[in-house]
Amino acid sequence: SAFSSRRDSHMVARRVREAARILARASPGPRARSRERRCAAGMARPRPAPATVRGVRTLEIGPDDAGQRVDRFARKLLPSATLGHVFKLLRKGRIRVNGRRAKPDQRLAVGDTVVLRMPDDQAQDLAERRRGRRSAPAARSREALSVLYRDADVLAVDKPPMLLVQPGDDAREPSLDRMVLDLVGEGEAHTFHPALAHRIDRGTSGIVLFGLTAAGLRGLTEAFRRRQVTKRYLALVHGAPDEDELTIDLPLARDPSDERRGKRMKVSRGPDARRAISEVRVLRRGTGVTLLEVRPRTGRTHQIRAHLRAVRLPIVGDPTYGIPDETARVRDEAGLWRQFLHAFRVELAHPVTGRPLTVTAPLPDDLRRVLVGAGIDVAGQGTQW
Repeated sequence: SAFSSRRDSHMVARRVREAARILARASPGPRARSRERRCAAGMARPRPAPATVRGVRTLEIGPDDAGQRVDRFARKLLPSATLGHVFKLLRKGRIRVNGRRAKPDQRLAVGDTVVLRMPDDQAQDLAERRRGRRSAPAARSREALSVLYRDADVLAVDKPPMLLVQPGDDAREPSLDRMVLDLVGEGEAHTFHPALAHRIDRGTSGIVLFGLTAAGLRGLTEAFRRRQVTKRYLALVHGAPDEDELTIDLPLARDPSDERRGKRMKVSRGPDARRAISEVRVLRRGTGVTLLEVRPRTGRTHQIRAHLRAVRLPIVGDPTYGIPDETARVRDEAGLWRQFLHAFRVELAHPVTGRPLTVTAPLPDDLRRVLVGAGIDVAGQGTQW
C-alpha cells in the first residue's frame, strides 16, 4: 500500500542519516586533521592516549576495614594516588559500594562489596599490596623473637637490645615490626596489618605491644594516649639516691646543642618544653650503683634517661646520657654495649575485652651479668621485683 511504502522510505532515510553521523564521528574534523599534519611535520607533539580503565577489583569488607570513610579507604588502598585522583574516581562512579556510586564520607560496614575500576598501573599496585610484598624482609628468624603474650587482638613481645623497633635509613637492617609481620602474617584485611602501639629506644630491651586487629590497635593507642597503661622499667644507675622513693617532675625539650639531629633531650623551662613525670623506687643498692624501678607517668622521648641524668643518677652504659669514662669501662669489663634499661612489666585493661592484663619480661643475660659484677644478687629473682 501507499502507507507502507512511505514508511519504508522514511526508515531507509533515517538509517542513512545515522550512518552519516557515525562516519562523521569516526573521521577526524578539520582541527584534528590540522594537528595530524603539524605532528607529522614535527611542529606539535601527539597527545598521550587516555589511561585505560581495564583494572577492576572487587573487595569484600571485613571487620578490620569496616568503619572507615570510603575516601580514606581508597587512599590507603592506593597509596600512589593523590587525594584529588581518589575524588575523581568517586565522581566518575568508578568506586561503587554494593552496586551503587560511593560517596566520599560513606562509612563502610562488614559485608559491603567495594568495586574499583582504575587505570592498569594502580591496579598493579593494588595487586602487589594484596600479595603482601615488602621492600625488605626481616633478617632475623622468627625463633629469635620471644612472645610474652598473644591472643586474637594483642601481641606482646620481648624486644632484644640493639634491634630497631621500626625500619631506619638502611632498609636492609632488621626491625621488630618486620619480624612480627613474619611471625603473625599481614592478615586478610585490605588496608590494615598488625602494627606496634608504642616504641622504646633501640638500646632498651623489654616489652613492646602490637595490635593484631584494628580494634586491638585502636584500643591500645587510646589507652596510651589516656595514660591508662602502667609501664615499669629496671634501670641500674651510678650513685645512690638519698631516699628509697622519689618523683622526678621536670619538663623536657630537645637539646639544641645536640649534633645528632636533635634527638637528645634536656631539662628545660623554655616554651617548647613539655611536662614529664617519672616515679622512682630503689630495689637494690650495690657498690657505687643502685638498681631502680622507674615508672614513667608521661611518655616523652628519652624521658627516663634524661630524668635520671638530671638528678645525677645517670644510667650505667648509656652512650648519650651516661658518664663517658664509666660507659667505656663497663663496655670493656662487662661487655655492655647499651644502656642498662629494661621494660620488664606492663599493666593495662585489655583493649577489647576490658579484662586486666599484665605482661612481664625476664632480665636479659647481658644485664644480669652486670648486676652480678656489681655485687647485686638476682639469683632466682625471675620477673618479680
